[in-house]
Parts: sequence; C-alpha cells; structure tokens
Amino acid sequence: MEPEWMRQISSPMICNFFYWFYVVYAVIFVLSLLFTIGVFSYSKKLGKMGIVMGFQALLTTGIGAVMMLFYYLICDRALLGNAVKDIKEKFSNRR
Repeated sequence: MEPEWMRQISSPMICNFFYWFYVVYAVIFVLSLLFTIGVFSYSKKLGKMGIVMGFQALLTTGIGAVMMLFYYLICDRALLGNAVKDIKEKFSNRR
C-alpha cells in the first residue's frame, strides 16, 4: 500500500526521527511536572485561580506523558520490534 520510494526508508531512520519527538516531549513533561508542583505549592496564595492553573498544568503534564510514551512505543514496538523478531527467527533457523 505504501509507494516504492517509501519502502527505501529504513525502520531505524524512522525510529531516530520519532526518538527526537520522544526527547522533546520528555522535556515538555519534566518542565510541566515542575510547573505543576510549583503551582500547587502556591495555590493557596493564588486562590481559585491557582487551582485552575494547577488543573491546567496537570492536563499539560498528562498530554506530555502520553505523547512521550506514544513516540517511544512507535519506535520500540512497531518499528524495531518486528526487526528483532525477524533476526531471532533467522538466527534460530540456522541451528
């Protein structure tokens, strides 16, 4: 179903592409986690607005965590998982 020119792109190259997205979202996750902790620690001083900002920060942290794991799983299971399985099958057939 994919065009011939796309088949020439190797799975490790695509994996490296998605790995950079993983790193970006890992940074977003860590920064939003720190921001969430900071907002909730000052939420009493900020009042109702602090609580609203805290829930917004929780939402951003959740999105960052889900996207980070999603990009990791694309590379690890979908792209390289089949390659490792193929290598194991070829190795076990040589015995």
